[in-house]
Amino acid sequence: MRILNLIPSGLTDYSAVNDYQHALHDQVARGEAEDTLIVGEFAPAWTAGRHTKPQDIPDSTLPVIHVDRAGSATWHGPGQVVIYPIVRLRQPVDLYAWIRSVENGVLETLREEWGLPVERIEGRAGVWLRGDQGRDRKICAIGLKVARGATMHGIALNVDIDPQYAFSGIIPCGLTDADVASLSWEGISSDVTQAAQLLVPHMIASITPQLHSAPEPLRWETAPIGAFAPAASAMENSEGRTQ
Repeated sequence: MRILNLIPSGLTDYSAVNDYQHALHDQVARGEAEDTLIVGEFAPAWTAGRHTKPQDIPDSTLPVIHVDRAGSATWHGPGQVVIYPIVRLRQPVDLYAWIRSVENGVLETLREEWGLPVERIEGRAGVWLRGDQGRDRKICAIGLKVARGATMHGIALNVDIDPQYAFSGIIPCGLTDADVASLSWEGISSDVTQAAQLLVPHMIASITPQLHSAPEPLRWETAPIGAFAPAASAMENSEGRTQ
């Protein structure tokens, strides 16, 4: 299985990666390309899934990109690692099992690698930490799509995000009664590179039973520098936190 690692190239442009994943999805669905996990860290942007309401994005100072995944609005930006599995699923496709396998990959990573008491909450997508005062905190957003037997989109884990800028101006995931979390806010020191290296093996182990064919040994690749570079305006919106 190919791991396309965009992190060494720095912050990448969400729209460019989104276009690429759509093209790759077509190839994977036709059996013309191998299963791939796209791993990256994006320049600041908001993505709006199919269930986004106008009131979920009251402030649009950052680009708002409408995408074809489930879910509402979420933020992408520095300090967050994103993993998109573009893989063929075994037939007949079990969408519920696919969602659970992706969730489990994240849950196992956070529990086993960092000792966080994360859990899933019935009726709410993603991976959560329970709040002491009644407000639960989402540490990882999950938005998925399956079409023609192949998957798109994936997970966004908050590793070391800046609370001053991350998620400001939107209602994350359309939830007014919940908060977001980050590994760094939980006292865990990590960066997106380390988080990706720990997440990927757990993710692959968890999703393997759902795959059309067993994954070959992992092959990490990096994209050419600049291949998914963000526009200058997006870089300016990163408030000096480019990496």
